[in-house]
Amino acid sequence: MNAQHTRPRWNGAHLGLLAGLSAWLVTAHLAGWPLGLAALIATAGTLAWLAGAEWLWPHRDEWVPSRADLRRDGAWFLAAAVADSGAKWLVRGAALWLGPWLAAPVFVQDWPLWLAVPLALVVGEFGAYWLHRGEHAGGWLWRVHALHHAPAAVNLTNNVTIHPVNVLIVDVVRVLPLLLLGFSAEAVVYAGVYAQAQSFATHANTPGTMGWLNYVIGTAELHRRHHSAVVAEALNFGTAVPLWDQLFGTFRFRRTGEPRLVGLSQPAEYPSLGDLKGWWLYPWRRARTAASSAPAPDNRGFTPEEIPCSSTSIRTPATRS
Repeated sequence: MNAQHTRPRWNGAHLGLLAGLSAWLVTAHLAGWPLGLAALIATAGTLAWLAGAEWLWPHRDEWVPSRADLRRDGAWFLAAAVADSGAKWLVRGAALWLGPWLAAPVFVQDWPLWLAVPLALVVGEFGAYWLHRGEHAGGWLWRVHALHHAPAAVNLTNNVTIHPVNVLIVDVVRVLPLLLLGFSAEAVVYAGVYAQAQSFATHANTPGTMGWLNYVIGTAELHRRHHSAVVAEALNFGTAVPLWDQLFGTFRFRRTGEPRLVGLSQPAEYPSLGDLKGWWLYPWRRARTAASSAPAPDNRGFTPEEIPCSSTSIRTPATRS
């Protein structure tokens, strides 16, 4: 069959997740399920679905986590869960304190969920985008964020290889504006469920393309470029949606292929990946000690358009006419 007349299959794991998640949230809403319970079930379903897809059809075999990887990611997952719980209390307290000083548009609370949830997702992503972009600019924010880029793989579990301080900051910049703007509790929770699912889906080691949807929602194809070890290519700062990348000039898709290497550009400058204590303390190292580890122009001599892509380790998706 002529290669010019073939195209890769869609990423069924990601598409199936979005369809199933939407069906569940509609069902839970109509049945009057408590928001917290609905969100918890959605999280469990997301993890189970993507974990099964990764195990059955890994996109890159070398990105399949080992038992040691799973133990490490599990430890960071527990720390992130504690930080996430603390962030919720912090956000609620900040909203109560700032609420009387700000006149929130009350009409937003009356918007139908089919409109409010997508808008809340986009608005919440605005703060997360600029935070993420600031983290990659260096300084203390990079020392908080660097752990997430330490693994030399992109998969479901290392999505939660992230410093608890990073979790807390992201939660604040993503959720607090929504509360202050007057979005309903349901809209905030459901938008958070989609944002979390997108975060896991964009890291999932699952095959296939999202085609034109790469210009509408965050995808693994886009986010793998962000994890490139070539610093000049590590753009695409949005995870839920690429809108802010597109508006502010950091969106990359067609001009670059999937990176051959992912992770830190100079891993020797950082704690070893298994050094939990070293990474826990890394944000509080003296600035001059960590300065050499901050993002810098990559020294491999590649421009984004020249980055080589492995043809041996990437599992080629099946094609159809």
